[in-house]
Amino acid sequence: MIFDLPDTDTEQPPVFTTAATCQDWLKSLTALPAPRAQSVLLQQLSLLLRYSLPVNERFTILETLRAPIYQTQENAAKKFIGRPLPLAPPEQAALDSTLALWQSLFVNYLQCVEAPVMAETNAKAPSRKNATIIQRALTVLADSQLDLIQGKRLPDFGYWKKLHQIFYFAEANNLITEPIKDAMRHGSQLATPLAVYAECHLLFIASPYELSARELTWIARWAKRWGGKIKLLTAPPEDILRCAHPLWVDLDSDQPADYSPRPTAQGRWLETTDLRSSLSTRIALLAEGRAPADLQLGSDITQPAAGELLTHLLHRWCQGGSARRHVRQSASGDCQFAVGWEAIHRLFPVRSPSQHSPQDDQTLREERATSALPGNASHRLEIPPTLATEGESPNASGTSSAAIEDWNLLDRSASGLRISRPIKEGVRIAVGTLIAARIAPDETFTLGCVRWTLRQDADSLAVGIQLFPGKTAAITALALSLDQSERTPCRFAYWIEADATTAAPARLVLPMGSFQIGRLIELSTNVPTARARLTRLLAHGSEFECCAFTTENHLAS
Repeated sequence: MIFDLPDTDTEQPPVFTTAATCQDWLKSLTALPAPRAQSVLLQQLSLLLRYSLPVNERFTILETLRAPIYQTQENAAKKFIGRPLPLAPPEQAALDSTLALWQSLFVNYLQCVEAPVMAETNAKAPSRKNATIIQRALTVLADSQLDLIQGKRLPDFGYWKKLHQIFYFAEANNLITEPIKDAMRHGSQLATPLAVYAECHLLFIASPYELSARELTWIARWAKRWGGKIKLLTAPPEDILRCAHPLWVDLDSDQPADYSPRPTAQGRWLETTDLRSSLSTRIALLAEGRAPADLQLGSDITQPAAGELLTHLLHRWCQGGSARRHVRQSASGDCQFAVGWEAIHRLFPVRSPSQHSPQDDQTLREERATSALPGNASHRLEIPPTLATEGESPNASGTSSAAIEDWNLLDRSASGLRISRPIKEGVRIAVGTLIAARIAPDETFTLGCVRWTLRQDADSLAVGIQLFPGKTAAITALALSLDQSERTPCRFAYWIEADATTAAPARLVLPMGSFQIGRLIELSTNVPTARARLTRLLAHGSEFECCAFTTENHLAS
């Protein structure tokens, strides 16, 4: 046997053994909520997997089940998509059920692949039926991979091996370029097994764990649409100077595509020159003012997000990726870590506008100690509350009561960290959250944001941090409208001094929604300027915007 599949018999049949009885049975599913529908579908697929049926009948039943399964999976995924880690128990249950149902559907399709293709191994003409079966099995792997990413988990051990194995089987039987109708996933566009195989690698190599839920939706859609632009080579491109940087895969491995080939008997190159041309053309047209919808990017995305994402994909898919600006080195030790505006507020008490007069160190220490006393609200301002997530109780002010946590340091660079902790300890963390981190022997905290979160195994949560290096001061900021006729309420913000090590300029970290090119910000604290004019958005997350600026005037000494 090519695939490791269970034996079949006729002892325990599912409730349907023909496509007609399956269609009738599906009517009973329409009123069920997604969790219950998943459970019922999984039970019947498990029985179908071990029940002896003619291959054509099994395939027809699976095609009948396919659309209802996809609809059920889409409804269930709403429970865990975009959630912070660790997932709450109902969210984790939804993810686990979704992955189990994908796996059962995949293995059922393999039951269809096994017998007919083995009989036709020596046939000269490829079989459209066999190509369709293989394409369907690969799409299940692609869609399960997307849900894994949305659930912030790496593919399980053996995932890439299964993907390579079925693709190699299709290649050996001349099926990988056979065009297949798949209206549910591709509309009127035909899809080949190679296109779906490429889709899996394009999605993974796009750094998906750093993307928001919306960005991941867009990129998954484009990877599905543009997988057909990939060509398969058994040797490196001959005219390498004119070609895009190809992706390389080892069909004998359990690894995704990479940029650098290694010695192996089953190496393949995914040639991306046509994809590069398509991306470059769209990026240029967007810069000229064309709407993303006109370029088949979707009606739910606008500029500049479309251009930024396509540029990111051009680097990742066609140009060999981007080297780190600062080398990250292995490290160990403890990292103190605070999440969200409210927690960081406690680390940097704000000084009110009336406190600009110079004070000695003893006065400042007494002021900070007083402001930190329980119940003291003299330093508090109108700031955006941290979004309370399921399972967290807000405090009296309506904000999440986060605290400083101790994490394990895994590696670091001048502009980033990778840290971990037991998954069941501490607050929930989402991509784009503002954080403050301190590593011994540093005495002060450094601001940053969460770039990615990942459940590494059953017990560990890993987080990638982008740091905003530079001495940080807590300030208050008052944003003016562009014509200076209106002022927003005074808001909590941060001033970060220029950093020579990373060549980073001075920056302002403001609440989300503050940035407009040319907007004036009035600052109130002991920083080197009273007014700043925003010039560029350097980074942003779910609750903050990190901005470059020019100074308007200076405080009197």
